[in-house]
Amino acid sequence: MSEAGYDTTGPRRHGAEPQCEGEALHTAGAETRHTTGARHGAGAAPDGVGPGLAPPARRVAFLDVARALAMIGVVMMNASSVVYPVEMSGNRAPGLLTDLVDGGLNLLMSGRARTMLMVLLGAGVVLAWRSAARRGGRPAAVMLRRYAVLGLLFGLPHLAVFDGDILTQYSVAALLLTPLVPLLLGGSRRRPLVAAAVLFAAVPVSDLLLSPFLGDHTWGASAMLVPQTLGFFCVGVWLARRPELTADPATGARGASRLPLRMLVFGAVVQGLSVVLALVGSLVFPTEFGADGAPVRSVGEIVVVLLGNTLLNLGGALFYLGLVWWLVLRGRRASRVLGALAPLGRMTLTVYLGSTAVFLAVMGPFEGTIPTLAQYALAAAYFAATAVLAHLWARRFRLGPLEWVWRSLTHLRPVPLRAERSGSPAADGGTARHRNPTASDGGAHPPTSTEPDPTRTTP
Repeated sequence: MSEAGYDTTGPRRHGAEPQCEGEALHTAGAETRHTTGARHGAGAAPDGVGPGLAPPARRVAFLDVARALAMIGVVMMNASSVVYPVEMSGNRAPGLLTDLVDGGLNLLMSGRARTMLMVLLGAGVVLAWRSAARRGGRPAAVMLRRYAVLGLLFGLPHLAVFDGDILTQYSVAALLLTPLVPLLLGGSRRRPLVAAAVLFAAVPVSDLLLSPFLGDHTWGASAMLVPQTLGFFCVGVWLARRPELTADPATGARGASRLPLRMLVFGAVVQGLSVVLALVGSLVFPTEFGADGAPVRSVGEIVVVLLGNTLLNLGGALFYLGLVWWLVLRGRRASRVLGALAPLGRMTLTVYLGSTAVFLAVMGPFEGTIPTLAQYALAAAYFAATAVLAHLWARRFRLGPLEWVWRSLTHLRPVPLRAERSGSPAADGGTARHRNPTASDGGAHPPTSTEPDPTRTTP
């Protein structure tokens, strides 16, 4: 068994098409596999290189839930960016309630939600790579095709209507990460964290070198933060390599819960350090102003601000991921409540692009006249509706509509969309499931005895 709990001892199925276990925003909750044979030995191959086909699978509940929560945070932050509110037009001063709600949401979600998605995408890269490798395919080719489709078909068109798009940035970073995956999956499990630290240190360097050339472009900030994005991806690679991620909840929840608690505490400490760094930086490198009144930032101030922002977002993401994971593992009321978000978390590409379409259709004609609170209310109503629709959709279909298009283009042929009927061998994790190349791709399946409701019906 590999480090992340994947079986690599079974016979390889000839002629099987390499499959991604979900797609970027969707994959991180892909089905993980538990060995039925001997554990990973000293002479075993590195992660994702084993020759076997995995046995029946189950989903990792917390990844689905975490992705749903992260997407809710991203879209809530986008509500007042896709269409500008009246307060930004200068025609109305924000009231006390607006300041409280807007400030609270920004404090809780701004930057952290996106970082959570980046970490989850990094984990999804590993799961997709392993899936293709176990089936005897070429993981690098599948990955390159997969993220090229994400960027060209979904990211660039979305960027054309909303300059806050995240798909283009994610796809570019994932394409850059692909050649490094074999290196990150080999050696010590700490190797991805070392790579992340190096990339985080490169963030100020990238900004200082590229800002003179890209600073005037709307997409310049995203380009300059590619090292930061890659660093967050590497943290996701580390998470996917942890054996706790695939520990059986029925037998290993108590031991596995140590890592979520460590992530929670570590995330809180890192956020505290970022605040201390910002305070020290403001004293050592005070902001100066030019003759025109514009701030003139020194190199030291830029370095401190960018490193502090990276630590703040990383700490917040680890804190939330650890908290969600710990709550899901408890298996009580909190787990059941959070599990209701799992179907939403399995079709986040559809939900993300759908939110922009809804915001533009409903609020676009009234840009500059809608209050911020009304925009947040619309975003909340959108998620309430999509959560219900996701549950209904997952009963009949294994993939969201845009996820199906993405995967079909990735594999250059239409993949099955309808979910297996309850009671069939495929739905129960039997052999029919292994005959279907998409049966273990992270799609929606009816619950089984090894897959409680919080992990099923639904990214």
